[in-house]
Amino acid sequence: MDTNQYIKDLQLLGNKLKELPESILHSAQIHNQWFSPQFIKLATQNWSIALNEADITTWLKDLNIDVKPQNVGIIMAGNIPLVGLHDLVSVLAVGHKALVKLSSNDEILMKYVISSLIEINPVYAERIEITERLNSAEMVIATGSDNSARYFDYYFRDKKTLIRKNRTSIAVLTGNETKEDLEALADDIYLYYGLGCRNITHVLMPRNIDLHAFYTALDKYMDHVHHHKFYNNYMYHKSILLMNLTKHYDNGFMIFQEKEALGAPLATLNYHYYDNEAEIVNYIAENSEQLQCIVSQHPAVKGALPFGTSQSPALWHYADNIDTLAFLSS
Repeated sequence: MDTNQYIKDLQLLGNKLKELPESILHSAQIHNQWFSPQFIKLATQNWSIALNEADITTWLKDLNIDVKPQNVGIIMAGNIPLVGLHDLVSVLAVGHKALVKLSSNDEILMKYVISSLIEINPVYAERIEITERLNSAEMVIATGSDNSARYFDYYFRDKKTLIRKNRTSIAVLTGNETKEDLEALADDIYLYYGLGCRNITHVLMPRNIDLHAFYTALDKYMDHVHHHKFYNNYMYHKSILLMNLTKHYDNGFMIFQEKEALGAPLATLNYHYYDNEAEIVNYIAENSEQLQCIVSQHPAVKGALPFGTSQSPALWHYADNIDTLAFLSS
């Protein structure tokens, strides 16, 4: 693979994603009602921003392309728009052929991206194959749940694999956050309706925090209650908690529970209080294998992202924190 040419091709793809055709936008929304127009546009805009020459060059600067081309199977997820695109561009970057098993939830957008790549450079017609079976794959990248990971481990036991499991993200508050900080945190919680592994499902808070300010900042996403799938999840979990007389808070479209569990069901958010920095560090260490990212301004949290940026990862922010390029070129 000519890396310089590939950088140009990805730049052209980024330019193409700036303006998604209305027909594709409409079809993707009809096909998967979780893909609202605002979130489809957000995903394509984020990709158009990420695929700039400087960032692509930085991402590929240590790439080892002196490897034998292989058939790489990609089992894509479809929880948020274009979530499988990073694996595809990684496989192509190293020079392999991509055998793509699309998620039924995201096949409209991914087919558009693949056809766009072929339009940009016809060489990709030979290097991308959409398929239902990965029998000819020599390497496999698979993304799914903890349960599906066990199946993947067994089914692809004779192949080199990168298998991703359930992950989620957390926020750590200091109690000194501004209104703007908390409204940015609302983005980290609610973008894509909370369906992504980079969405916040748990918040660590100091005991003296102003909960009213926190809840008020989240109101910017109150319209989520008008999305029938999100509303159904909200009402289901609310009903269960009410029937069981379980203590919780309810802001009219989201359920809040004080509990230390890392993950929370859709339309719910877990939180717990900390008394010192050691408790923060210990909680992160204990759950490190299930964490995708952390947003925080707390000095005790190393490598944290700024509020409002969890859904705008750079090309080198890998799923499950595993370097996909290193896996593909080793």
